[in-house]
Amino acid sequence: MEYSQWLVCLWIGCWQVQAGELRIHRIDKLGTHAAGSPRFDHTAARAEAKKVFFALAVEHAWEFTQSSDSVVFTDAGLAGIDVLIFDNNSGLLFNESEKKAFEKWVRKGGGVVGIHGAAHAHKGVDAANQAEWPFWYGLWGVLHKSGPKEGPLGRRGYADTVHMVADDPRWARNLPKRWRFEKVEWYFWNYHPNFERVQIIARADVSPNQPLLPEHYPVTWCHEYAGGRVWYTNMGHYAENFHQPEFIQHLVDGIEWVAVKEISASPR
Repeated sequence: MEYSQWLVCLWIGCWQVQAGELRIHRIDKLGTHAAGSPRFDHTAARAEAKKVFFALAVEHAWEFTQSSDSVVFTDAGLAGIDVLIFDNNSGLLFNESEKKAFEKWVRKGGGVVGIHGAAHAHKGVDAANQAEWPFWYGLWGVLHKSGPKEGPLGRRGYADTVHMVADDPRWARNLPKRWRFEKVEWYFWNYHPNFERVQIIARADVSPNQPLLPEHYPVTWCHEYAGGRVWYTNMGHYAENFHQPEFIQHLVDGIEWVAVKEISASPR
C-alpha cells in the first residue's frame, strides 16, 4: 500500500488484505476417533481440495502451506500464520499443548475457516455425543449431530438452491443472490448457545428433500469469537464441489473476511 493510500485508510477506516502478505495454512488432518464417533474422512473431497487450494494460492498470491498433521500447532508455528483452513477434519485432532497454542492464536486475532466436516471433529466422546473440547464447539457454533435423512431425492448428492442472505454486501458482491449448488450433503446439528449470535451468510432450500431440517437452513455463517474471526460452510462434501466456480468464490470471500484487519484509528 502506498503511503498516500495508507493515510486515506487511516482517515476513513478501511479493510485491507495485502497481496502476497496473507499467510494461510490449510490442514486436512484426521484425528483419532472415540468409539462413539464414526470416521468421516471425505477422502475424495480432501484430495481434490489439496490441489485446488494450491492453485488458488498461486492465483491470489497467498503465502500458502498445507499439511495433514498438526506440527505447526505451537506458539512459534502459528505465529507465522494469518488464516487457518480446517478442511473436512474429523476425530480428535490436537493434544493439550496444541489446543492451548491454537486458543492463544485465535485470541490474538487469528482467522479461521471451516469446511463441511470440520464441525465433526472433537466430538462423540460420550453417549450424548457431546463436545470433547468446548472452545472448538464455540468456535463453529455447532457440532455434527447426524448425517442427512432419507428424502425424495436420496440422502445426498442432489442439487439445492443457495440464497445469499447477509445484509453485508461483501458476501454477494462476487456471487448471485441465488445460485445452484450442484451436490449437497447437509448435517443435523448440536447447536452451541452462541449460534444465535452468528451472522448467517447463506441458506439453502432444503425442505423438499430434508423436511426435518429448518425450512431456511443455514449453510454458511461467520462471527467474531474470542478475539478472532471465524467463517464456516457446510458445503464441500464432494470433490466436484471444489470445481464449482460459485463455491470457490464463496471460499475465497470467506478467507478474505477472516483475514482482513480493520484500521479504526482516528486522525489527531
